[in-house]
Parts: sequence; structure tokens; C-alpha cells
Amino acid sequence: MRIPVADEGEGMKAQEIFLAILTDLVRSIQAAALYPETHQRVQEPLARLHRTVRNEAKRLGGSLSVGFFGDRIVVDQFPFHASTLGVGRLARSMASRGIEKIAIGEAVTFPEMKRFVYFLTGVEEAGGSPRPWKQISFGRIGGNAPAASPALVAWEALPAPQALAGAADVLKDVLHSIAAKGSLGNVEEGRDIVAAVMKGLREEEFLIDRMIRLQALDDYTVAHSLNVCMMVVAQAAVLDLSEAALRDIGLAALLHDIGMELVPAEILNKPGKLDSGEFAKISLHPVLGATHLRKISLGSDLPVIVCFEHHIRYDRSGYPTSRFRDVPHPASLMTQIADVYDALRTNRPHRASLDRETALGILREGRGTEFEPAFLDRFLRMVS
Repeated sequence: MRIPVADEGEGMKAQEIFLAILTDLVRSIQAAALYPETHQRVQEPLARLHRTVRNEAKRLGGSLSVGFFGDRIVVDQFPFHASTLGVGRLARSMASRGIEKIAIGEAVTFPEMKRFVYFLTGVEEAGGSPRPWKQISFGRIGGNAPAASPALVAWEALPAPQALAGAADVLKDVLHSIAAKGSLGNVEEGRDIVAAVMKGLREEEFLIDRMIRLQALDDYTVAHSLNVCMMVVAQAAVLDLSEAALRDIGLAALLHDIGMELVPAEILNKPGKLDSGEFAKISLHPVLGATHLRKISLGSDLPVIVCFEHHIRYDRSGYPTSRFRDVPHPASLMTQIADVYDALRTNRPHRASLDRETALGILREGRGTEFEPAFLDRFLRMVS
């Protein structure tokens, strides 16, 4: 039985709490797919989720109910649409499993809550048959049809390797925190993402265009940075480099656009063509980013170099203008190719994405001028 909300003020408070529950559920699922279960990125949202769900289930008379209706999720009587949080992916995942409702009892234990989160990631329990649920029930609203096996449908139908599920959401925090505070701890989380990229490349066939579907994220810089990192690591992986060198190159690619975090949002999100003054401000992002990264102990100068050079072309045109006539660093040349390709293949406020063949044609036109020929040829073979 649900206890009715007494007034509008209490209703607003309840809605905020339910939004927090959904947020922590999504974060817990994403983190569980990316990090070991002992990692704080898993433990912190999971502990909050468990605590808040128990409190709310008790307040509501013993059970908290969550319903999934198309692109909406309803907690108690409060609806949350797909535009909120990005809960749309959670709603679609539940629909693909045949889950229309979830009920969680106030006596739910932390281990059972954690087990349910891992069930939603698609990770099966070790040790044979799954254990029965004690305080968590789920299924269809109109009947008792069982949910799909977690082995059949993963939490998120992302085209990226499972190792990368949730990486974009973690990266969003990493980029924002580094730009705002220069936090070394967030740099280490960036290294974790690079490690996940490397793991994904080894475990699954790498298809660039499948990865680029990550562009559905609202934050272009985040999706773009992750896409570029994946493409650069894939290019570098065939160069017989050490693991440490691959990680350094991956981190440099991941942070190549950190300067965009320092450009006014109204310019980045402007629909239509930029005027000369706006373009000049955007053109400062390699210098802004490199200057910012130089203040952080990264263990390597490569992120600073790639950040500064990723818009300098093979023939030394582009920006920023450099006093040196040396060819850019190989990591910068690989990043530049991936940067341009991803930009062409994703939607931007001022233009729609280009189809794959058109984008590849533009790359071919820049061979030997904009792009280093050997690196470009290797990239074209990789995406063909």
C-alpha cells in the first residue's frame, strides 16, 4: 500500500529522491560494467542506492515500485522521461528484457541489491543456477512472464565492447573535473578508461562505425573524446609498441580536446556557422588545453604535445602556428586523423553527419597534405 503524499512540498521532495534513486541505479549499472566490484565507482552509488531504496520502501509501506512504459520510467506515481538523466537507455534495456515493473522491499540487503545490479549488466552469477530473489521481484505488469536471461540481453545495447559500457559517463566527470580543478585522481580514472579500451580491442572485433554510435550522448566532447581514443589506440596497436606506450598514447588521445571544456558553451553549441570571432575563440582550445595539462603531473609529456598539435596538419598548416618546422608527433598525426573522421561522422549543431564513404573521401583528399600518408593508409584499411 502506498502512503499518499501530504502536500505539494512533500511531493517535490519525493520526486527529487526518486530521481536520485534512478541516477544511482544508472550509475551503478554503468560502473559495474566498467570497474571491478571493489572499485569506489561501483561501491559509492551502490551504497547510496541501497540506503535510499530501503528508506523510501519503508516510507511507502514496505515496497518501492518502478514501472517502465516506453520512454518513461515511473517511480511510485512520478514519471521521468527519457530526456531526464538519459534514463531512456535504462527503459529500453528493461523493455528488451521483458521487464515492465520492479518492486523492492524495505528489507533488501546490500548483497541482493548488488546482485540485482550485476544481473542488469548482463553478468551471470558464478557457481551454477542463480539464487532466488528475496526482496526484489520483476516481470510484466499484466502477468508473471519471466524476464529475459541476462546472458541473452546485456544491460545496454551499445555497439561498443562490454568493457566500455559506462565509460562515457565516467569520462564526462573526468574531463569536467580536470578542466575545473586539475585533479590528478581524475587522470587516473582516465587511465582506467584507456585500459578498458585496450581490453575491448583485444576481446572483440573493432568496427569504427559501430563505436561512433556513442555520439547519441548529449555531451559531444565526451563522446568525441572516447571515439577518438578508441580509434587512436586501434591505430597504435599495430605499431609493436609497449603496453606503457599504448596507454600513454591512449590517454593523450582521450584528453586531446580538454581545451574545449574551457571554451564558452554558447559557442560550442551554436546552431549554424560560426563568425570569425567565435572561430578564433574555438581555435584557442589546443593552446588552452595544453597550458592547462602542463600544470598537472601526467607522468608523460605526450598529452600536452597531442593536445597542442592535433590541429596542426602534416604539411604544417592548421593551428596553432608553431615556431618549429618539425613534423608533429606520430601520436598527434594519428589523433588528427581520428579527430577529423569522427567530427565528419557525427551530428553537430551547425551540420548533420556525413555518410561513411563521403567522410572517407574527404580523408583521401587530404593525403600527403593534411594527413601523413602512411598513417592515413593504415587508418583507411582499418575502417574498410
